[in-house]
Amino acid sequence: MTKLNIADKSLIRQINMSAILQVIREKEPISRAEISKLTGLNPATVSNNVSDLIQMKIVREIGSGESSGGRKPVLLELNPKAFYIIGVDMGTTKVITAVTDIEGKIVKKVVMRFPKDRTVKVVIDIIKDSIYKVIEGSNIEVDKILGIGMGVHGLVDCDKGISIYAPAFDWHNIDIKKIFEDEFSVPVNIDNDARVMALGEKWFGRAKNALDFVCLNIGTAIGSGIYLNGELYRGSSFGAGEIGHINIVNRGPRCNCGNYGCLEVMASGPAIVDRFIERINCGEKSKVIDFVDGNLSDITGEIIFKAAIEGDELSKTILNETGRYIGLAVSVIINLLNPEMILIGGGVSKAGEFIFDAIKDTVFQKSMKHNVENTYIGPTGLGEDCGVIGAATLILKDIFKAPKLY
Repeated sequence: MTKLNIADKSLIRQINMSAILQVIREKEPISRAEISKLTGLNPATVSNNVSDLIQMKIVREIGSGESSGGRKPVLLELNPKAFYIIGVDMGTTKVITAVTDIEGKIVKKVVMRFPKDRTVKVVIDIIKDSIYKVIEGSNIEVDKILGIGMGVHGLVDCDKGISIYAPAFDWHNIDIKKIFEDEFSVPVNIDNDARVMALGEKWFGRAKNALDFVCLNIGTAIGSGIYLNGELYRGSSFGAGEIGHINIVNRGPRCNCGNYGCLEVMASGPAIVDRFIERINCGEKSKVIDFVDGNLSDITGEIIFKAAIEGDELSKTILNETGRYIGLAVSVIINLLNPEMILIGGGVSKAGEFIFDAIKDTVFQKSMKHNVENTYIGPTGLGEDCGVIGAATLILKDIFKAPKLY
């Protein structure tokens, strides 16, 4: 029999430790004996690895569990204060940056807006500044930061860490990974902003137990993250999930992708405002005009939502139309993928029942009954922190991931 070499033994140890960490994360608090049963590893292997994890302060003992006849088992859990991660949610108008612990809980968060002058340097410098600010505000030792995860607007090559194309900034092939690793000297992982939302929901949100689900990010732009059979789906060239560019209306407004009538120009935050102002210019009345003292350029989606709550008919109509547009796109997803869940986040989702009722009504009208009858449609579980927690999870998933055997 051929003996394992040192490299083989090291790899097996990494795989075992990863399996143990993953079980503790998912089942904590848990005993060594339960870990052994769930992983199939013998008790000695579990005990040795757990001792190392305790020494590294990644895992800690938290007391005794119920006895099944012998001594009470010592229970284990992750030590959330052992290490920290920085999550960066880069949108089209602002960046949200947070320090989280290894359980995805936010320790400190900052929000910084991008100016109208959005050159590559300006945007990158603002993101760097936000990271420095959140580190300073968290009072955490720098050597406890494991890395930076970034959700980036637009098309992203997550393998190389490159922003292929960010429409809002009109930039191409920016090596985000290198820029931020050079600046902060920690590992940096990036992915598309909607996909990191889906990742966050899978690890810490509403989709923990779902294998097939889609998470929509509906804000200034529209995208989606897709999970199929428990894995995040990116497509052959990282372009999966661009639901914002499904055609919804024939001869609609021109989209920045070059086509007309895309979901993004009908249901995004700016699209809601544009359609509202168009109706005002056609002579319709709304109390929104009083809210902005007659200055149409001050109208925002938030103000339209506020007016809807106060019973403004035009505002309610615009939001209802928005829900129907989104529902048309969601029905395509449901008929094509038959997911367990459709989660909707981003600023537009804050309109609540004013859009969700219309989304559901449209989906049930346009989808195959068999595909939709057991599908959950609703808001994300993590709310407005979905993106930044998901970004931090880009680093966390590497910590818990088993090394490849080839």
